[in-house]
Amino acid sequence: MVNKFGSLSLQGKSIGKLTFAGRNLVGANADVAVAMLNVNNTLNTENVTPQAGFDFSIAFGTPLKLIDAKIIAGTARSNQRNGARVATKTGTLLPISDTTTDTLPEEDYDAVFVSGKDKTVHGRVRSADAFDSHDLVLFRVTPNYKTDNRGEVVRDDYDEPMISNYQFNFIQQSKSGDVGNDDNIVRILVDPAESERLQAGLKPGDKLVPQGLKFAFAGNDATDWTVYADTLVVLDEKATEKPASNQNKSTTNQADKAKG
Repeated sequence: MVNKFGSLSLQGKSIGKLTFAGRNLVGANADVAVAMLNVNNTLNTENVTPQAGFDFSIAFGTPLKLIDAKIIAGTARSNQRNGARVATKTGTLLPISDTTTDTLPEEDYDAVFVSGKDKTVHGRVRSADAFDSHDLVLFRVTPNYKTDNRGEVVRDDYDEPMISNYQFNFIQQSKSGDVGNDDNIVRILVDPAESERLQAGLKPGDKLVPQGLKFAFAGNDATDWTVYADTLVVLDEKATEKPASNQNKSTTNQADKAKG
């Protein structure tokens, strides 16, 4: 499976201000209790599967903090027969006054989790849980074409198919000798103009480092995650530092929008 990453660590405080809204039951058998949380004093909510012993009887509107959170592939209550999965958040919910913080350092959350066509940011995540950004070897680049609501390819005024983005397909070098591993392919999507600029001079075997990573949950039978990047840079084999600082700055600016 392409982009099969398991879970991504999520920085709870980057989601925004969280207040308790109530208890809900989710999962294929409606037997998993989750805490519903309002975000930034809006009607937007997040469902979080809390730690064992969490007190669901606390008052509506109680401010909470989320630490050591993860986004994983959960089972959808509907469409489960079609293999559909949903992004499920887990973590430890504590009173806002609690001094406990994430186990991971803040700089580890170097990417963002997004949703929708406009890539709305929902918080920072840790890209290293998915792959080592310095371990990617390019083997193919292909276009994704825009389609209409009937699945037909959209064409421009010259009857040329319109490109939505390009797929940069990578093998993880550290896993390339593992013939029994079918989950070592990483696919990263890049906007057309940037892709066309990048492709000049690229060849199979080039090692590229993604910058400005964004993760979206797909949860279908082909992939669990969709990965976007602002750009890709050629890995300097002599460089010892990682990852590039400009990626952290890029994703930090994007994730800050989620704080409200």
